[in-house]
Amino acid sequence: MEEVITKEEQQGERIMTLFPRLKDLRLNNLPKLGHFFLTERALKFPFLREVWIDDCPQMKTFVQQGISVSTPSLECLNDDYEVKVDDLNKWTQQRFNSKEHKASQGTTNGDESEAIVGDKSEMTTKG
Repeated sequence: MEEVITKEEQQGERIMTLFPRLKDLRLNNLPKLGHFFLTERALKFPFLREVWIDDCPQMKTFVQQGISVSTPSLECLNDDYEVKVDDLNKWTQQRFNSKEHKASQGTTNGDESEAIVGDKSEMTTKG
């Protein structure tokens, strides 16, 4: 599966509320998923509180590049309750670029561990 929802008819308002009552979204183990939705309109998920995107290595954007995804009620992103995300699409792009950068540096997520000591956090890389 390369996308969950394909390009819709381009009629009506420029901001579309997709799944207006959706509270939780989980995208897991979708190796060919490139994006969740292909659209040319800004999207709004007014009640979306939690999003999990895991094991989707081809996912580069949540929706087509340059399109805004508003999630005003988002509280948790991949088990991070501290994250503040204004635009889910931008977060997805940054996450992908970070993984791509680490891969080009020879570092992958499996080679890293995080240790928290008191109020300090240290990142270590296995060599």
